Amino acid sequence: MRVLHVHERAAYHGGVEQILRDMAAGLGAAGSPQALLHADAAPEPAYLEPFADHGSGDDLIARFRPDVALIHKLEDAGRVAALAARLPAARMVHDHDLVCLRRHKYFPIGTRVCDRPAGLACYTHLCFVQRAATGSRLPVGFAAVGTRKRAIAAHAGVRAFLVGSRWMERELVMNGIPGERVHVLPPVPRSLAAVDPQPPSPEPEVLFVGQVIRGKGVDLLLHALSGVARPWHATIAGIGNHLDACKALARELGIADAVTFTGWVPHEALQQHYARAAVSAVPSRWPEPFGMVGIEAMARARPVVGFAVGGIPDWLEHNVTGLIAPEADTATLGAHIGRLLHDPDLARTLGRQAAQRVGERYQPADFQRRLLERLESVAAS
Repeated sequence: MRVLHVHERAAYHGGVEQILRDMAAGLGAAGSPQALLHADAAPEPAYLEPFADHGSGDDLIARFRPDVALIHKLEDAGRVAALAARLPAARMVHDHDLVCLRRHKYFPIGTRVCDRPAGLACYTHLCFVQRAATGSRLPVGFAAVGTRKRAIAAHAGVRAFLVGSRWMERELVMNGIPGERVHVLPPVPRSLAAVDPQPPSPEPEVLFVGQVIRGKGVDLLLHALSGVARPWHATIAGIGNHLDACKALARELGIADAVTFTGWVPHEALQQHYARAAVSAVPSRWPEPFGMVGIEAMARARPVVGFAVGGIPDWLEHNVTGLIAPEADTATLGAHIGRLLHDPDLARTLGRQAAQRVGERYQPADFQRRLLERLESVAAS
């Protein structure tokens, strides 16, 4: 099975690029040659290692002779349609960009999760108002729902859509993509195979790992922690454009002495933070397409607390793998954190069950097998 990945970038930028490279490495190691069709003027040599070939022109298709194209992120609707007409094609939908003008899938006013299709709600909730383009004389920019409609229509020839959660499945179907073409396939990194459950931590430590951006809800976590009885300590491991605002909020809430903002932490150094953590928090404001950081905590036998948004309820089962709170309900989230910190037996039980759930449902080898089967089905259809 010769797989042509199609993505705009050929370098490490974020989670999508990590997932793409990881699955290419796994499929390649299993005997399926991989190639990358990209539009990156400066591809990173290290990123390209799993690929037998790469390039930005159609000559790559003629040279590599793929059995199937797997489209990741590609803004050009015409290019999507052309590829799907030329090759058996699948699309891995990593985020909300295909159907959401704001890309975040929550409203700018009130920040509640949007459960509407692209359409009138994009205007009534002001989602069409965008950041101004570089060099614009206007303070803001504007986007039209028609761009999303055309992007969705360009996928008429795409034979399968791969998504990470039931939420994403509903999102695509709600926007007119036939349900029989949408398949839930949570992306599990190969590195998870090397993660082992850790002994319970005796420390009242709460851990957040991820980007410190508004969608990840660190501010919501801080509000939740402000209602938790001391002693406790929280570590925020990550960077992002909301970091300074969250530091200021911690001071305003009077909890800055109990919160450590580490900045960026190399992946290999995260282990020491997980070892100290009694509970891991995934306080996302946006509906996570899946939420891999929660699985990584669960694999280490750490119970997770989070909000019931996006793909989180697929793996965060209340009183089984952790404790889940209604969307943006910081009082309930704080109560859940306090419960786990002050009931180590419960934390130990939920952590053990969390690790068991990962072992049963989220294994890299199983993901690679299911991915290959789906691509083979696309190629044969």
